[in-house]
Formats: sequence, C-alpha cells, structure tokens
Amino acid sequence: MAAFMAVAVGGPFLVLWFLVSGPTVENVSSKKVTSADYIGARSCRECHPGEAALHSRSGHARTLQPGAMVDFAGWLDGRTAVDPEHPESSWAYALRDHDLIASRTEAGKVAEHTLDYALGSGTHAVTFLSLTGRDAEGRALGLEHRLTYFTDRQELDVTPAQEAGANPIGRSADGHALTADETMKCMGCHATRLSADDERFIEPAAIMPNVSCERCHGPGRSHVEAARRGDKALRMPFGESKPATAELNIRLCGQCHRLPEYVPRDQLRPDNAILARFQPVGLMQSKCYTQSKGTLSCSTCHDSHAPTSRDKVEYEAICLSCHSTPPQHACPVSSQSDCLKCHMPPRDSGNGMMFSDHWIRKGP
Repeated sequence: MAAFMAVAVGGPFLVLWFLVSGPTVENVSSKKVTSADYIGARSCRECHPGEAALHSRSGHARTLQPGAMVDFAGWLDGRTAVDPEHPESSWAYALRDHDLIASRTEAGKVAEHTLDYALGSGTHAVTFLSLTGRDAEGRALGLEHRLTYFTDRQELDVTPAQEAGANPIGRSADGHALTADETMKCMGCHATRLSADDERFIEPAAIMPNVSCERCHGPGRSHVEAARRGDKALRMPFGESKPATAELNIRLCGQCHRLPEYVPRDQLRPDNAILARFQPVGLMQSKCYTQSKGTLSCSTCHDSHAPTSRDKVEYEAICLSCHSTPPQHACPVSSQSDCLKCHMPPRDSGNGMMFSDHWIRKGP
C-alpha cells in the first residue's frame, strides 16, 4: 500500500497539453525549502481552528489517498466492469493485502495493476494512478488507470482525455502511461509535497497528501515558531515573500486549476465547453475580471478554506454588490435574481461532469 508521511509536529487534448506543457508545481515562495521547513496542518490549527475545521470538510482535504483507502473501495471489491469503448476488454477489482488491484482481461490474457493512489476529491470523480517504475534518472513513472469512478452516476467510465479520438500518445488498453514529468505534475497538484528534500522525485513514504495549508501558504515552520514566540511581524498570506493580491490569488489557484497561458490559442474560445472545468481560465477572460481594476479573484466568491458553497443566493448577492450600483449596470432582464442561470450556466465538460461557466458573459 502507498505510504504517506504523517506530520505530527505541533478537452481531452487540453488536459493532455497541460500535463505535457504546464508549469512545474512549486511553492509560491522561491526560497529553497526542505522537509524541515514543513510543520503540518496540526500546528496551523492552534491559531486557526475555524479555517482548519472548514478545510477538513473541503475537497482540498481529500485530493490524494492510497487507492485502497477510498470510501468506495468496498464497492469496487469483487466488481467487474467492461470498457465502454472496447467491450472485448473487462476489468475486475479486488482488495488484496491492503492494496486495491485492477486486473484487465482481454483475449484470455490478464494484466494486473496495483492502484497505488486515488486522485480527486470525489466531488465529481476519482481517478487511479499506479507507479510503474523509474526512468534513467530514477524519477517515478506512472500509469493513469483507464477507468475513472464518477460520483454522481456511481459507476466506472472512461477516464477524461482517454476517450476515443483523444491524443493517442502514451495510451494503451490499460490507460495512459505518464512520463516522469507528467507523473510529477499529476500528483503534485493533489499533494502538498511529494518528497522529503528533493522535489525532482516522488518518495511515497514522504508524501504529504492533499492540498493542505502549506500547499498554498508555503512551509510554515518559521511562521509557527514566530507566532509561538509572540512575534506578530511574520505574516504569511501566500508564502512569506509575496503580498496577497487578486492576481496572485487567481494564479495560485490556477497552478492546478489552470491559467489562460496553459491553453493552446486555438482552444481558448467561448464555445469550448471543456474550459468550464478550468475556472481561472474563463474568469480571466470575463469583463467582471478585466474591469474590476485588480479586485476580483477566486476568493471574492469562494472561501478557499471551505467546501464549495451550493447557495446560489449567496453568489448572486456578490454579483449584485457590484451590479446594483453605478458605474456598473444592472441586468435589464433580471436585475435582482437568476444571475447564475444566465451568466454562469453549468456546462458539460465531458463525461457528464458539470461545471459552472466562469467566463461570465451574456447568454445566447
């Protein structure tokens, strides 16, 4: 079973393109850090119990787990699924010796994979990843499992970006074989840290799973030690070296939720429904953002520590806080309600996954 460090001190093409060409996941601060700089979320709770309690119920708190530890592992145990696009290929799942095993059978031949990690909060889906070996530099190689668990439907279906017609590079009947860089980027967006002291490598025993406090705010030892001394001078908004701004907020979220510059130019179009899955991309195209004079960010509408709110009235109140006072204009169709229905409708970003369109604009 995959091991984690317990810190107890105090479009289809678009998705592939990001994995190949996206940014290296790193802390906001450029200072060289080591495992000694990390102190763990338990220490953060000492002074920030409210934020810690909210975070514990959020999707960010469950972005990376050992495959056998997902809450639907028992449902998978003993289950068989046919590949929807290749009915000659079937998958059987089993819990065995604390591991989750997926076995693919085709033409009498069986290929067996240990599903080391489960990636995703489960709000929409969970995708499995196996570590399959190392490259010439000793860096981990991964295999993204062919089938993904979709929460709303409670069923297995083809993993996004592996559907028929998607870019075939690295694809096989077993899934998508990841290069070392792809494996790092894939897991890096679901973890706080992947190794003890060398960020080029994945060290299973040293992984700090999930998007926890130090993934966004940076390693916290110096901040916590200063707080315990009573020194209030050391602030820590987004890492110790940069002030919190709206753009920094969006770019911090966009490291994993994507940014416009990660999108091929011909894909950055209003009619590309896949982009709804990558909220910062659409938001930064919207007039609400470009005309906000640097004030609109992800945290304008979302509490970054809390589970995503489903209260549309709460969101519409934020819209109206700007659009009911000059120089912003009220909506001529409905000036007090239904903002989201028209201007941020849910869009199918593939495989039936619905995301609110953050490219805030007039409907057809």
